[in-house]
Amino acid sequence: MKFLIPLILGLASPFMSAQEAEPAIPAMVAKKALQWMQNSDPNKRAAAYRTFQLYGDEGGEIYRRILEQALILHGKKLADILNNERSNPFSELPEIGESLTAERERIYKLIKTDYKKQPDKIAMLRREVDSLAKLNERARRIAAKDPATLDASVKVIATALAEVTREINLIDEVKFDRNELDLDEALKVVYEGGVYLKNRTSITRIRKEISDLATARTDNDACEWANGSQKVFSHHLNKFRSLFNLTPLRMEEKLSDAAVGHSRDMASMGFFAHQSPIPEKKSPGDRARLAGFKHRWSGENIFMGSSSPIAAYNAWFGSDGHRFIMFAKGPNLIGIGPHGNHWTMMTGSK
Repeated sequence: MKFLIPLILGLASPFMSAQEAEPAIPAMVAKKALQWMQNSDPNKRAAAYRTFQLYGDEGGEIYRRILEQALILHGKKLADILNNERSNPFSELPEIGESLTAERERIYKLIKTDYKKQPDKIAMLRREVDSLAKLNERARRIAAKDPATLDASVKVIATALAEVTREINLIDEVKFDRNELDLDEALKVVYEGGVYLKNRTSITRIRKEISDLATARTDNDACEWANGSQKVFSHHLNKFRSLFNLTPLRMEEKLSDAAVGHSRDMASMGFFAHQSPIPEKKSPGDRARLAGFKHRWSGENIFMGSSSPIAAYNAWFGSDGHRFIMFAKGPNLIGIGPHGNHWTMMTGSK
């Protein structure tokens, strides 16, 4: 993506007055001051600003034109940094980030569509999710890069932009805190700065998704009461939920007890249903309360036919109502109940 340079009209000869008379500030002085405003040395920039203060009101209009010219040059310098892959390791992220946001929204609608279990539709949906996973991985690889060098370069320009903005505000007699330079606000003055800030927000968001997923995995792995199948299923489901920036689900012991109990009952009593023949365990809510779950349960999936957690996930993914439960936006807790070839999954909210 290329960054546009905004144009400010009327700056072809910023050192001359409107009447083409001898400027209050000599042209060479103004030219040198403009050069020093672009210097990375803050002392030279400060000297440039002081140069104009010596001329008082006489140089006000010329000073403003010089400052506006400085904004353009700072914007160009920032664009050069952002457009250079060597200086900006995140140069691809704006385009990929926009695609990721659009694809997440589009494919999530497909995830929540009832296909009546049509095999061709489910196969299409799996391909779409695989495509999203590849795009998501590209974005995460870029966001994981070290921003220190880029941020340091941008900070120098942002500081200079803030100084120029301060000087313009002084000319315009705008009220502001002279002792504080707001670098983010200064970056917004130029188009390139706005792009940088938007990119930084995307990086922060993607890194948070990575962190949240890793934290959930660590928390679920730390559940000493859970077996390997329960942990594998939680990791697998959360990995796919994270593609849509859905809250990772934490395993909950009591909700899992209710799920395991239902799977055990189905296996031992020979039924396969959400409604249990055991009176005190009739509904999912009854089973959750009986197990000691103190929060709100929201959904239940059951599966029979394999002890594999991946097989259970795939079966539920291919069944519309079950898939809706796995990818619901509300829950943050999960109960996972494998028993032999029977599986029960319950979701809830704390």
